[in-house]
Amino acid sequence: MQYSSIQKPFSGRKSAFFVEGSRAWIPLRHKIKHSRAVAGATVPAAPVVTPVAASAPAAPAKAVVASATSSSSAPSAPPLRAESTSRPAVRPANPVPVTTGAIPHDCSDLVRRARGSFRHLAGMADTKHRLLCAGQDILAGLDGEPRNGILLHGEPGNGKTMFAEALAGELGIPFLSVAFGDMASKWINETPEKLRGLFRTARRCAPCVLFIDEVDSFLKPRDGASMGHSMDRDVVNTLLKEIVDLRSAQVVLVAATNFIEQLDHAAIRPGRFDFHIEVPAPDFQSRRYLIWVAIARYLGKEAVDRYVVDELARRWEGFSAARLAALGPQLRDMQRDGAFDGTITFDLATRAMRHIQGQRSTFPEHVVALEDIVMPEASRGMLTGLGDRLRNVWDFTQLGGTLPRGILFYGPPGTGKTMAAMSLAKESGWLFLSTTGTDLMARPDEWEKLVRRAKDQRPAIVFIDEAEPVLANRRHSNVPALTNRILATIDGTGGRTPDVIYIAATNHPDVLDPAVLRGGRFAMQVRFDVPADEDMRAWIETTLRERQADLELVMESEAEELAVMLLCGRPIADAQALIAEAISVSAARFLAGQEEEERVLSLEDMQAAARALGIGIGAGE
Repeated sequence: MQYSSIQKPFSGRKSAFFVEGSRAWIPLRHKIKHSRAVAGATVPAAPVVTPVAASAPAAPAKAVVASATSSSSAPSAPPLRAESTSRPAVRPANPVPVTTGAIPHDCSDLVRRARGSFRHLAGMADTKHRLLCAGQDILAGLDGEPRNGILLHGEPGNGKTMFAEALAGELGIPFLSVAFGDMASKWINETPEKLRGLFRTARRCAPCVLFIDEVDSFLKPRDGASMGHSMDRDVVNTLLKEIVDLRSAQVVLVAATNFIEQLDHAAIRPGRFDFHIEVPAPDFQSRRYLIWVAIARYLGKEAVDRYVVDELARRWEGFSAARLAALGPQLRDMQRDGAFDGTITFDLATRAMRHIQGQRSTFPEHVVALEDIVMPEASRGMLTGLGDRLRNVWDFTQLGGTLPRGILFYGPPGTGKTMAAMSLAKESGWLFLSTTGTDLMARPDEWEKLVRRAKDQRPAIVFIDEAEPVLANRRHSNVPALTNRILATIDGTGGRTPDVIYIAATNHPDVLDPAVLRGGRFAMQVRFDVPADEDMRAWIETTLRERQADLELVMESEAEELAVMLLCGRPIADAQALIAEAISVSAARFLAGQEEEERVLSLEDMQAAARALGIGIGAGE
């Protein structure tokens, strides 16, 4: 609304013009005074409307609207009349601001020259070839059938934006890039107007590449719950129309999304996006180049040997380009903190990658070292040897060794299978991810999530405790499809992922499917058994001496002998439970005041604990 024509006759009078929101008015007394001065007529007295001070916080309930038809060239004009109205002052909701300039919502400032071409991208030959062919077909308009729309999709961090810009450089045309933040607005209907302005700019700059990043933010499914506001529907409709209208222009439309399944179905059909190209994780050549450039940029070309870079590139298959590029800054920070001073080794780069991943396993405090687990010596030797391989994977693979894909822990309940798996991961520094067969049966999709996380955060150990329900013979299983998926993952049907080991624990190896135990799956098998009598005696004596020193406890020799007699031939879990319960019985008796001077772990305490746990002593003994 323009006020200059009303305000001008009263510009010299103080407090003559008032504005409240979108309404403007002139006090009646000023109108009367001005009318007398102009017409020279006598106007009857009128009620004075008290003006509201400009700083008053509250708006008047009724606004006074004055209509004047006076003119300075007509001195005999009738006097002004004041009309009182009861219409309330209404403020418009979110008015759209008027865009100045010749072209509304011009996006010329977003147009730039591409900073590189495909020759600046190492590897990924198939992706580059498909992109270039699609871009050339769009510009050529072959067979009189205009084609357009390249939809890049894939995991985040793999370089979709980089490929789009490199395509513009390869074609030698300008690059126009936008994201949802560039188009979003709090004003009603402005986002669709901005989109129209964007496509107008692209047509003026043709030939060019128009790149829309995170296009799933624009093209939400119109039949889904994410369509929360009518403006979202207008955005989708506007963008779909502009995409179709662009097909006759020399504009290569490229859009990128990490979630192709979340796009509106009308957007991904032919006629809108004719080319769907997946951007996978970097291949070996690309990984090697990214690792080398990342280290050389921050630490110099002499900071790492080529053979170390090659081995890292081989083992980090599936890692995104963004993660590999972050290796250089992380190593620089570690060097600044004094973590190393010299060339970068394989183990050092692995530590840096673990920091980038931001994931570390948290283990209970009671997790002991492998050598402290009570188990048969042959099995202990297999586990300690496996731990050495995991800790020295670089030297081990350089000597031609390979890590097992799957390991089966089997034996009676309570023999330390779960403890051994956690100890192995803790000592090797590998991520420990665990589940159970029952959990996988309840949530079959949990397996894919677990495997995806292991691949992303490797090196990792995936542990399936109580695996009988999901690895049982498929002729008698309730979930044969889940068993097939687990075995296919361990086989590496979709490509073997380095540095991921699967460990399954079972108390009943006889019920497992025969295919589980063949080579390439759970070929390495470690038996857990009850400790030998001498091993159990040594463990009981050591444990009781440690607890006696920690708790200032007096130990009766008869209690120790009873524990040895009861626990020989039983699993280590029973021994841990019996000693813990006996100490608890002794503590309860001491608190009850049955002992005056010193606390004693007596024979009666051990007997009471054995009766409570049902170990070797009947209720009446």
